[in-house]
Amino acid sequence: MIYNNNSKHGKNIFKLNVKGMVCDMAFVPINKLKPGMILDRDIYLYNNVTSKVMMLRSGQVLSEAYIERLHEFDILGAYIRTNEERTRIPSLKLRYPIKKELRQEALLSLKQVYKMFNQGAQRINVRSINQTMNISKKLVNSLKCNVEAKISIANLKLYDDYTYNHSLGVSILSIAIGLELGLKTQELYDLGLCALLHDIGKMAVPISIISKPAKLTEEEFNIVKQHPSNGALFFLKHHLANKSICEGILTHHEKYDGTGYPRGLSGEDIPLFGRIISVADVYDALTSVRPYRKPSTPTEAIEYIMGSSGIAFDLKIVKAFLNKVAPYPIGSCVKLSNGEVAIIVKQNDFNPIRPIIRLLKKPDVLMDLCFQRDVQNIVIEDICTITTEP
Repeated sequence: MIYNNNSKHGKNIFKLNVKGMVCDMAFVPINKLKPGMILDRDIYLYNNVTSKVMMLRSGQVLSEAYIERLHEFDILGAYIRTNEERTRIPSLKLRYPIKKELRQEALLSLKQVYKMFNQGAQRINVRSINQTMNISKKLVNSLKCNVEAKISIANLKLYDDYTYNHSLGVSILSIAIGLELGLKTQELYDLGLCALLHDIGKMAVPISIISKPAKLTEEEFNIVKQHPSNGALFFLKHHLANKSICEGILTHHEKYDGTGYPRGLSGEDIPLFGRIISVADVYDALTSVRPYRKPSTPTEAIEYIMGSSGIAFDLKIVKAFLNKVAPYPIGSCVKLSNGEVAIIVKQNDFNPIRPIIRLLKKPDVLMDLCFQRDVQNIVIEDICTITTEP
């Protein structure tokens, strides 16, 4: 890279090659970062003097959620490519509707309720349940105020603690599905709380099983299969949740064809909350890092859910889910099956895994993966970053 002393607007300007393409870059303060800007340098978080963790890679297109996360970690600013004609991608209103303060409040509340479950009947705390219900109400109200916003899986993965982050992610997705289905406000509140608490019964499962980096034995899996009953019975026994919430916790692992557990229910005999949470639970779990496997790509997860419609999942729930989830946020850089790299510029409501894209090497060319016949054999393989030459 070549430093250029001719700074413009108080910014430090540099030059670099991006696969043969000349671009400028500038250090932009955190309060000046805008969605659509492209990072020119990796951003790291330092745990101590010698240990660092990559937060965002060079080439990442900034979204509102990414900028918010930079604020959370007190990042002062970032080096941004300034050749806007070639690299700036317009932001087309894909925003994350749940603010960081609410997410932090939700995670704290979940930890308190899970702790209460671990301590058993001697430490029943109705206040903790009421606080968690208030969290559900806030999540519902936030999503209702942003009813047009789609949920991006990339923005659900902002925390590392799987147990609590998973429960929060499932709750957000479940509420979004409930909104699409037209549930009443109180039903949405109950659904949100049910999803927040759906896995609490796993606290009774030994950590050696939960964190096992290999396939579970039949005996171990039978222990895991007890967690829906454990959670539902706890809340029912101590009168901490209503019937709909307890039923949702109990049935979130039932399958539409009757092959699920613990009761082997099928079709609409499975309570609505259970059918909704099962879709949200599987999607969030598939796209998360687990001790025994790498995360699935959004395309793989959605294709699995679509392929399991009418088998594991209720088709109408899946349709509502697809209408509310954006697996590839606008501005994402993606790798295509033909080897090309592209930027997501618009979502296709008809098929969320086949959006409208702009080729990186041909920025004037838009491709509609859903409706253009000449690109029907091209699929998105994964989210990627724009690589830079040293």
